[in-house]
Amino acid sequence: MNDGVMLQNWKRDITYHAGAFAVAESVDDIIRIVKDRDRYPSPVRIKGSHHSTTDCIVTEGGTVIDITKMNKILSIDKENKTITMQPGVLHIDAARELEKHGLQFYVNCEIGNLTVGSGACTATKDASYFADGEKDWEFGQVNSYAIGFKAALPGGEILEVTEDDPELLAAMRSSYGMLGAVFEVTYRVKEIRPMTVEHIVYHIDEFADRLHELVDQRRSMMLYLMPHLDRIVVEYRCDGPGPLRSHTLPWRLRNWAWKTASPFFGRTVSQFVPFQWLRSLLINTHYRIVGQVMTQLIRGKNTSPADQIIHYPGTAPYAAYTFSIWGFPRDEYPQTIRKYFQFCKDYLKDNGYRCDLLNVGYHIAQDKSSLFSYTRKWPCVTIDPVATGSTGWKAFLKAYNEFCFQNNGKPLLNQTPYMTPHHVQTCFAEEIEIFQQYRKKYDPDDRFYTLWFREMFESKPGEEG
Repeated sequence: MNDGVMLQNWKRDITYHAGAFAVAESVDDIIRIVKDRDRYPSPVRIKGSHHSTTDCIVTEGGTVIDITKMNKILSIDKENKTITMQPGVLHIDAARELEKHGLQFYVNCEIGNLTVGSGACTATKDASYFADGEKDWEFGQVNSYAIGFKAALPGGEILEVTEDDPELLAAMRSSYGMLGAVFEVTYRVKEIRPMTVEHIVYHIDEFADRLHELVDQRRSMMLYLMPHLDRIVVEYRCDGPGPLRSHTLPWRLRNWAWKTASPFFGRTVSQFVPFQWLRSLLINTHYRIVGQVMTQLIRGKNTSPADQIIHYPGTAPYAAYTFSIWGFPRDEYPQTIRKYFQFCKDYLKDNGYRCDLLNVGYHIAQDKSSLFSYTRKWPCVTIDPVATGSTGWKAFLKAYNEFCFQNNGKPLLNQTPYMTPHHVQTCFAEEIEIFQQYRKKYDPDDRFYTLWFREMFESKPGEEG
């Protein structure tokens, strides 16, 4: 144990100090730490890769348990199509192991460094896939397919959650570590299928006018948004012909650009080009080139679903990006996306700031699998600003949050920075009430309840810290 340890999230734009820091290598380690209130002060939080962009990770003065050494895949059941793992397994490592067994995750989240324990009980984003066999949309959140949890409660008891209790399971899937220290998770998986990918460029008006028609094509849609050019590049994914090919060049090129090349360019321009008009010219030129490369080169007919997952370095390098996200009702999105493009133009004109990377978005099916699901009430399409975090980013996000709130958006508790308790309580009033009942049942003395969550769930107007 180390006292007073400074910790940061992956992007290193959130810093806090834990009263105690411990590395767990076994279930017994977790139970011992959770029970020992003298050496390990409350609140207790599990630490994975710390990719969250909100203060949901902050445990100021409390105890942080690092579980990254608990990284074993315990079993893969090909007959029942499940995978059971310790919480520190990386999403990308599990996906590649499943691939060897002819299986895949339902949701192949882009951030490969996501630990599976975190993915099982927090919000994630990815475009919903259309299942040809079931003739229906699959879900777009990793936690929707987490079907089993084992967690240590404050007294050392073991809480086991399965599909036998669907309401508790829904709460556990979005518990953010507040219903116990998760030490084992089981996911439902499926047989692997080759995937076709292609990119098409649309003018904003064409995309907005045709959105429902495009959805009816029953292809997964990830959007690359170019507000200042009035363009949208849509990344379409669907089942393709065999045989399956892994580690294909189109995905390697796309992932390198998204992980390294574009962030390096964006940060360099933002940091070293002094004139706003010139920065905009260079960024717009970059956008045009990226759009051409996507449509011409990044395509394939039988790629592996795991290829879309990116393995990031352990901490953010010089070339790294950050982001935010709100989801909007799909039926309202044609109007919302037009308004957002105008919002970005007006903000640049009034404040001299614009995102230095492509914004993105995802079409995601309605999903009640988790209590705090941002698509719980309707299918949604998201708007995700992405940037290198240069000067002006924080102020932009605060204005963006208010724009989203006024346009019927839903935030993600771990991926929407600078949202307020008013935003959270308005968007999730009913869900907070239900969740607090579960939390008080399994954690009556607030062993896992951090100040940030308390503020988001309980602060009244004027009380926000």
